[in-house]
Amino acid sequence: MNAFLPHDFKVYMDVRHALLAVATALDFVGVDDLHHGHRVAYMAYECASVLGWPDEKKQFAYFAGLIHDCGVSSSEEHLRLLKLMQPEDAHCHSKRGYEALLECPILDVFAPIVLYHHTPWLELQSHDLSVFERDIAALIFLADRTDFLRARYTHGCHEELITLHESMVAENLLAHCGTLFEPEMVNAMCQLVKKDGFWYNMDATHIELLGLEFKANHFYDKELDIGGVKQLARFLARIVDAKSPFTFHHSEKVALLAKLVAKDCGISDTDAELLYVAGLLHDVGKLKTPDLLLHKEGKLTKEEYSIVKRHTVDTEHTLHRFFPKSVIGEWASNHHERLDGSGYPFSKRQEQLDLPSRILAVVDVFQALTQKRPYRGSLSLSEIYDIMQPMVDKGQLDAGVYSILLADIDNFYHLSTQEFQT
Repeated sequence: MNAFLPHDFKVYMDVRHALLAVATALDFVGVDDLHHGHRVAYMAYECASVLGWPDEKKQFAYFAGLIHDCGVSSSEEHLRLLKLMQPEDAHCHSKRGYEALLECPILDVFAPIVLYHHTPWLELQSHDLSVFERDIAALIFLADRTDFLRARYTHGCHEELITLHESMVAENLLAHCGTLFEPEMVNAMCQLVKKDGFWYNMDATHIELLGLEFKANHFYDKELDIGGVKQLARFLARIVDAKSPFTFHHSEKVALLAKLVAKDCGISDTDAELLYVAGLLHDVGKLKTPDLLLHKEGKLTKEEYSIVKRHTVDTEHTLHRFFPKSVIGEWASNHHERLDGSGYPFSKRQEQLDLPSRILAVVDVFQALTQKRPYRGSLSLSEIYDIMQPMVDKGQLDAGVYSILLADIDNFYHLSTQEFQT
């Protein structure tokens, strides 16, 4: 079943672009409050500049700000963080983000910052952190809560009207000077928030250009090899899978199954690894899907289904930012397409769907059927066969790929249903 794959499969990505792309994916979680990570990055960088920090420390503050909320995967949790200056359960997402970063060695330097980015200044000083880490964590907390105040004062009105509330923002920050926030940082931030231009510059495109125009830095500009790309993909996959308790580890299992089936289909090891990455990230667009729809136990209405289907296009757009010269995004976004044109989002037909896309479609259906749900356990192999075989017979799923799956079905079923080991 080896097939000619007429694409450039090389992956070009450095840490700088990876962090910017992660921030964009995390923005999906905000739904009603987009670009929070971008704004925190911008505010932290500008405040660090007023404080006279060296370039390397300012850059670190910027990139830490971009991904500081990597432990937030639900829109509901994001909204809770906008209700109080000191949210009661902020430590939960801080710890999740910390643990996710520790599993990603190319980004684990940000883990302590994420863990402590909601820790009050009085408490922060007692933790075992370097001066560098303590300063960054304190600044991210201050920038995060400054954006909280921006959201509070612009709720229900045009965002530029924050300039009418600059004094109120400053007063709120000063009220917590020395307790929640480090005093020198508060004074520096208050200088900034009283300037209209500070707020007007909070455009996501401008903020990204700021990060792209920083002085060259070996850490941020180093190109990732396939191992680094897989680390990054697993990091994002865990954020996606954490969004819904119904589908926990779905992305990681789809990736593993796709890679194994691809090898059995005769696809090269290199391309099988890239398909593994596509499998990890095939549902990244679901970060934008409303939580209630992903958590719904019963059948979706026509209107709800229409909203859910969009995740495929959001996946492709996101992955194009990660891998602009690769077909990984196309493979990932094709996982709901069907060979007879009955799939979505573009109703592609068999001549438009290459072998990796067909493999991903088959294993996505298979893995979803093996997953436990609150209203049912894993389906048995006979039940799965009764669902998938008609899809093959109708020409929706690739018969050759399905036969490869059936040839080692007991092993694939075991891998798909076993408790996942991290």
